[in-house]
Amino acid sequence: MTEEETRILVSSCLKNDRAAQERFYYLYCDKMYAVCMYYADDRAEASDYLQEGFIRAFSKLHLFKFQGSLEGWVRRIIVNVALSNIRKKKRLFEVSARIEDI
Repeated sequence: MTEEETRILVSSCLKNDRAAQERFYYLYCDKMYAVCMYYADDRAEASDYLQEGFIRAFSKLHLFKFQGSLEGWVRRIIVNVALSNIRKKKRLFEVSARIEDI
């Protein structure tokens, strides 16, 4: 995807063009799902990471500065979502383990 195509896609998504948003999603969903599978324990968890990641990407799209690739930007968001959820799960496990010790 050229820089001009990326600018048009991002601009259209920001204008709530549903066709552009769908194109954006399908352009990256397979690669990002593979990233999610790397971090997730199972497919359901990977799907949750993917959904949360794309929600965050769409809500933060106005912050994309066109420095680097859009795919890399989306990947960073997906990885951050996965790591955040892993940290939450770890804290929850640690708390429940402490409660069981009581």
